[in-house]
Amino acid sequence: MKIGIPKEIHSGEKRVATTPDVAEKIQKLGFSICVESGAGEGANISDEAYREAGVEIVADAKTLWDSSDLVMKVRPPEKHPELAIDETELLPLG
Repeated sequence: MKIGIPKEIHSGEKRVATTPDVAEKIQKLGFSICVESGAGEGANISDEAYREAGVEIVADAKTLWDSSDLVMKVRPPEKHPELAIDETELLPLG
């Protein structure tokens, strides 16, 4: 099962749903994790830190949501400012 961690889009939100250390532990349980590029910037976590933890970095929100079985966020889904749709609409059917 693939867990996706998108960049938080709520204005002023600096948190991210997981850290590289926690991502490593989750992966040891058999899950794979992908993180949207730049998701950790507000929390001072680089894409490289996630890569070093074995996390896949995904270029954009649409690709992340399309390829994830489960999405972890800090805030509830809301209207995506760049895509002009609610994040729940990015979930694949099923």
